[in-house]
Amino acid sequence: MARRADRDGSVRAGRLWLMLGCTLTAALLAGCTSGASSVPGPGTGRLRQALRAWSAFPASATPRPLVLTGPPVADPASGFPNGDAKLAYLEGAFKWPAGLPSGPATAAGYPLITAREAAQVLRSAAATGPPVPTRLTVTGVRRGTAVFGTDRGQRRLPAWLFGLAGVHDPVGVLAVAASHIFAPTGRPANGRPFVDDARLARGGRTLTVRFTGAASGTGPCTASYSVTQATSRTAVAVAVKEHAHGGSVACAAVGYTRQVTVALAAPLGGRVLVDAASGVAVTVLPAAP
Repeated sequence: MARRADRDGSVRAGRLWLMLGCTLTAALLAGCTSGASSVPGPGTGRLRQALRAWSAFPASATPRPLVLTGPPVADPASGFPNGDAKLAYLEGAFKWPAGLPSGPATAAGYPLITAREAAQVLRSAAATGPPVPTRLTVTGVRRGTAVFGTDRGQRRLPAWLFGLAGVHDPVGVLAVAASHIFAPTGRPANGRPFVDDARLARGGRTLTVRFTGAASGTGPCTASYSVTQATSRTAVAVAVKEHAHGGSVACAAVGYTRQVTVALAAPLGGRVLVDAASGVAVTVLPAAP
């Protein structure tokens, strides 16, 4: 959840990539050209760059370091009683108790941060807007668990839970120490991945990559897709390439859920799946039972 976007009233349940049968701008202004064309995805250089960024990932470590695909703060599940309380939360306007507990040093195999450090994480996640008229009182702090997005799906992990006056559910702050949360070297090429997620088949060598693209078919404003890959001992980078089908009509800016299955030379194991277009980790879901 993007906390800053939520403050502006923009709720995004998912990404909609507006893919057209030919290039996006030309399709709206002039319609597609006849015949099939290939819209290139990220090239070999971008694939290699993605692998380099994740070259230090300890894929065989136990426990495997966390790779977050969302924020380290889990917002109150049932929301807020009114707009003022929500705004105070988003702006980090809290009344803190005199003392905060230290808690255990480890849980679930991970070293933990203290409640005071978790409070600092909560402060750093706040927006930076104008002063707000209301502050939320922190009524209690305890160690528990909360659900966070990782490259292996939604996981329930150790968290510091902060109770807020007038708010039914607590806010959870990931309690795992930064030493066990891995981030790639360098800055991603683009913060928003093109690939939404992937499903890993039994055996760990077949991936079904999902994304949003043009409609399937053979006529105008449709496309087929292929996936290229590059691998290392720490990561697998994938890039989606569009093969657009031509026509002489303008194409509506509508996105469709598409998927492509790709075979890996070796099981994915603990390696990170990386979207080459952005350089960020992709959520890998296990095979359906």
